[in-house]
Formats: sequence, C-alpha cells, structure tokens
Amino acid sequence: MTNTNINKMIFRNLILGGITISVLVGIAVHLAEHNRINDYAEKLAFSESIKYSEYYNNFYYNPSDSSLPTLRKVVQNTLDHNLFILIEFYDDNLNRIICESLKDKDIIEIKNDLDSKFSGFHMTGGTAHKIAFINGQLYIKVMSPIRDKNKDKIIGHFEGVYHVSDDKMVEIKNKTLLSAFQSVLIVLATTFLLYPVILQLKKKLLIRSYELLDSNINTIKSLGSAIAKRDSDTNSHNYRVTIYSVRLAEKLRLSKSQIQALIKGAFLHDIGKIGISDAILLKPGKLTHDEFEIVKQHVVLGVEILENNKWLKDAIDVVLYHHEKFDGSGYIHGLKDKNIPVNAKIFAIVDVFDALTSSRPYKEAFSLDESLEILKSDAGSHFEPQFISKFEQIAKELYIEISNLENERVLNEHLDSLISIYFTILN
Repeated sequence: MTNTNINKMIFRNLILGGITISVLVGIAVHLAEHNRINDYAEKLAFSESIKYSEYYNNFYYNPSDSSLPTLRKVVQNTLDHNLFILIEFYDDNLNRIICESLKDKDIIEIKNDLDSKFSGFHMTGGTAHKIAFINGQLYIKVMSPIRDKNKDKIIGHFEGVYHVSDDKMVEIKNKTLLSAFQSVLIVLATTFLLYPVILQLKKKLLIRSYELLDSNINTIKSLGSAIAKRDSDTNSHNYRVTIYSVRLAEKLRLSKSQIQALIKGAFLHDIGKIGISDAILLKPGKLTHDEFEIVKQHVVLGVEILENNKWLKDAIDVVLYHHEKFDGSGYIHGLKDKNIPVNAKIFAIVDVFDALTSSRPYKEAFSLDESLEILKSDAGSHFEPQFISKFEQIAKELYIEISNLENERVLNEHLDSLISIYFTILN
C-alpha cells in the first residue's frame, strides 16, 4: 500500500466514521422525540384521569341513574384531536363501563384497527403506554389508574388513545434531519481539522517504523558479521549468499514473506557456531568424529538463540535445516525431499556454490563451469533437482554481477538496495 493510498484510506475512514456518527445521532434524536411524546401522552393521561376522578368517584360510590350519563357526557365534551380521540373507563373489576370516541369519519374507519393494535394492553396499577402505526399515522394508547378520594385504593382505570398529528410528526422529522445535518457539519469540520494532524502523526509513525526496521536489518547484519569473524570468514560471504538466495527465490517466485525469512536466515545461518568452542571451530586439521558431532549441534544452538525473538523466528528454517540433504543423508534430522523447507533447500545450493567459487586458505576457487558441474552432479542427492535447474539458468549472469562489485563496501550497498525491496513499511 502506497503512502498516497494510506492517506486516502485515512480520509475515507474519517468521512465514513463521521457519516456513521451522524446517522446514530439522527436515530438518537428521533427516539428522544418519540420518548418525549410518549412522556407527554402519559402525563396527559394522568392529568385527565385526575380531572375525571371526581365524576368517576361519584359514579363509583353513589351509583344512580344520572351518575353514569353525567360521566359519559363529560367524556364526550372533552374528546379533542389535541387531547384524546378515544376514551375508555374500566371499573375495579376491569369491566369496561364507558367507551367514547370522536365521531369523525376517519376515527370510525380505524376503530377496529385500534382495537386490534392495542389488544393485550393490560392494567398494571400504574401509568403505562403502548404505540402503534395505522395507515402511516402514530397512535399512543395510555392508561392511568383512578384512585378514591383518599388516594389509597384503585377504584378504576382510565384509558385514552392519543393521535400524534401530522404537524407533530413533521416536527419530529425536521428535528431529526436538522440534528443529523448539524452532526454531519460538525463531523466534517472536525475531519478537516484532524486530517492534517493524523497525517503528521502517521508520518512520525512511519519514520519510527523505518528506523526500527533499519535497526533490525543492521542487527542481523551485525550478528552475521560477528559469526563470520569468529569463523575466520569475511562479511562478503554473508553478503553474496544472501544475494544469491534472493535471486534464486525470485526465480522460483516465492512470496515476499518467504524471501524476507530467507534473507534473515542467510545472514544468520551459522549463528549457532557462537556456541562451539574455538578449539574445535578453528582447528586447522581434520575434525574427529566426536568433534564433528559437536559441530553439527550449531544448528540446534542457532534455534535456541533465535526462538525467543519473534522477528527472527522465521529464519529458523534456514538455520536448522540448511545442512539437510535431498536424499536424507544430511543432518541434523535426516530430512529428505519435500520434508526439507524450501528456504533451506535454496540456501544449501547457494552456500555450496559460494564456497566453490570463493578462494579459501586451504583451496583455490573453482571456475563457474566447474562449480555448476559439481552442483549438478549432486542434484537428487544433496540438492533439489528442480532448484538446481532454476539456479543454473541465472548462475552465470549472477556470478558476473557479483564478481564485478569492486569490494565489500560496494557489495554491501548492492545488498542493501536488494533488501530495501523486500523490507518496506509500505507495500
């Protein structure tokens, strides 16, 4: 991912986050308005029940031929589109004694719908409400108990259906939209203010990340150099085998992560030799059987050194298995063929190739052709045949390229340019 793409992603996420917040604010405002209307309806029911309580008490305690008609007449006179379009009274045995509604045509047409929508609405002993939409209109049914004059006994229940007018619904909608719009403006303004700040923080983070990555790379190069110095070798060997490894891996079309692990492993392949005594490691003559068995342990020691370092753990394939052979005659596990990790197979080829083509105190360098013939003769026994075939296709050009690099410093610079391709913060 490029720097430009990251900037676009940050801006896009800020905008999307702002829109999401705005929608949530709009929903919250919408719910708040509905709750406000529900609270209003409940308070209205409570106040209406108190208004009717005197007439209901008179009916309840002094029943007569006139007490119920009087209560009904009061109810009929107070029905109002701005208050309740339907009012019912229930006695203390939950028997309905009054049911009055506006005589409007619209109210008559939805009477059955109202009964259906609000069925199962039970008395609770306290003020309660239930909402329903009918033909796109909002209705709220509220209930409030009616108490006796001493207010210590429930003697009945008042129920009313409140219709939320179109004007009220428009008001709710407008408040919701206005709040959402205001939220969008606030979020957008905040986004434009935060965006440069976030970019600056991102820039600093990238700088620190590059510094950390560079530090890690220099650490493995330093470790590789320390190992080479102890083994009477030069840094050039590590540099060359790392370049050879990467080029062969590219030819085999390995993934970026595999090549990153291969680079680490190439630098650190012999790190376990730190744990081998000088008397054995620097012995000028041929090693005894027991001494060679000790030397073999350097691959295990290398794993012990790396396994607790999360960033270097993927180098273990090369460190532990680069002395395994295709036919199973290698060490330390005697793996063969497909059981040997790919990176270890690659490194085994380039390690031997560099050893063949390099001068040592005890030998002259073999020519390119001689070295390739030796590698090919060991294909199927020491090396993966297909990998040898691929390496042969690039060996001459690669050998000339490396040979033309004047000294260790130039070789190191060439390697750094190659490493920078695979160890990047931005893809």
